[in-house]
Amino acid sequence: MATHAASLTRDQLAALPDSYFKAVDAKDVDAILDHFAEDATLTVQTDHAVFSGAEEIRRMFTDFCGGSVSIFHEIKNIVIEPEAGKVATEQSYIGELVDGTRNDMHNCNFFDVDAEGKFTRVIIWMAGTNPLK
Repeated sequence: MATHAASLTRDQLAALPDSYFKAVDAKDVDAILDHFAEDATLTVQTDHAVFSGAEEIRRMFTDFCGGSVSIFHEIKNIVIEPEAGKVATEQSYIGELVDGTRNDMHNCNFFDVDAEGKFTRVIIWMAGTNPLK
């Protein structure tokens, strides 16, 4: 799925994952979904889990946020390809689930961004058990 975001600058593209992870860490599902196009897909590649469309993505994040005591992401590296509307991040995720499970993971996300600054496709590679079900 190719995207073209020529109208977005490198800085605008770089800001999207940061605001997205801040929304996830705040467990603000509406703010999270504001980052996604209506027909977006989110894939956890390492778990073969695919969420298609805003409704499925909302349900997954509602479950994840509701099942989490704490969530914290820190972007370690970012690669931006403005001509293609693509951003890749390497980040840590530290969190605790309500069942007591503690996660300390190293993950990578790949974002395809449309001209309006919305994610059309997100692919996640996780080091560990997928807490996004």
